Amino acid sequence: MVKRQASTRIIAGKYRGTKLPFKPNKMLRPTESKTKETLFNWLLNDLRDKECLDMFAGTGSLGLEAISRGASNVIFFEKQLKLSQSIIAITNKLKIEKYTRVINANSMAFDYKALGRKFDLIFLDPPFHENLIFKSLEIISKFELLNDEGLIYVECEKDLNLDSSMFNFSKLKESQGGETKYYLYES
Repeated sequence: MVKRQASTRIIAGKYRGTKLPFKPNKMLRPTESKTKETLFNWLLNDLRDKECLDMFAGTGSLGLEAISRGASNVIFFEKQLKLSQSIIAITNKLKIEKYTRVINANSMAFDYKALGRKFDLIFLDPPFHENLIFKSLEIISKFELLNDEGLIYVECEKDLNLDSSMFNFSKLKESQGGETKYYLYES
């Protein structure tokens, strides 16, 4: 019997149904479809012309979903080479490479001044239990990566408590499902 390739998919928009295959590993936890649906409902599906940053891209699921729903540009950070190559392959297949940039690097050690831009929406979905949420928020604040009224989506383990006023971001939404909590903050 042939093993099926693990995959997630784009759930809505222009590229709805596109499969995003991946090789399972303990560091990779693609955002579930139900969670993506909640997030994009929170955003009122208003991504037209938005500049996005996916700091822990993994399969690229969140950033690709944003492009599918009208975002103008997404920068993906992924430190695992094979995952970066997979995101590039999908963007080439969908012919959206001019709207994306995949950076094969550790997003925690990158000099964001080199990007010379700010973002309307930042996705933070790092590996769980590695204390990367707070470090990421420090980086976003330090490099002033958000535009005015920019949004940050945070997905983390359910036992992590985030202060709603941290780094002067305002919590707009919060929900929980299974082992995961997710939040939406505004600058």
